[in-house]
Amino acid sequence: MSRGDGPRPNYRALLDGMEVMLGTSERIGECLGLRRCDVDMTTLPPTLVVNGTIVSNKTQGTHRKDSPKRARQRRNIALPAMAAAAVRRRLALAEPDPEAFLFPTKTGHTMSVSNYERLLRSFINDERTELVALGVDVDEYTTHIYRRTAATLIERAAGITLASRLLGHASEQITRNSYVVTAELVDPVTAEILDEVLAD
Repeated sequence: MSRGDGPRPNYRALLDGMEVMLGTSERIGECLGLRRCDVDMTTLPPTLVVNGTIVSNKTQGTHRKDSPKRARQRRNIALPAMAAAAVRRRLALAEPDPEAFLFPTKTGHTMSVSNYERLLRSFINDERTELVALGVDVDEYTTHIYRRTAATLIERAAGITLASRLLGHASEQITRNSYVVTAELVDPVTAEILDEVLAD
């Protein structure tokens, strides 16, 4: 099946990546750098280890760096059901080699961050009307939204400390300043005061 201007994009890889990033708070490079040996589907819940990222430069091209953005950000993450299902789909498509990438190109190399982002832009352009109808700000929609969303959801349910650990941050302040959208509850006494004043 193809569009008028060429073959359909590989949205399965795009959607699986979205679900893994949302379920783990991984950066896009960390997600694309996942290999078969980085996941353990035999544990309950299944886990993955964040121990590398995809980088691109002129001298080495696109390749896997064997540490996340910062070495201290290595971490093991338990997978929620949605992310585990996406990882299972990627494992079914991956080569049997333990070093096989879960998000490979047709030649077995890793997908580059720029190619994944291009795929996301293509998806946004193809589905713009539907996304806007759902209230999605398509001009602000990037891969980083999944990391930020995961952090915000964890912070709201379990606090900033756990959100910071999930992100691999050195301090809670980094998480608070850059990732978590907090809706601080104003002292409830304000409602009592307004009820009293406006009751007359």
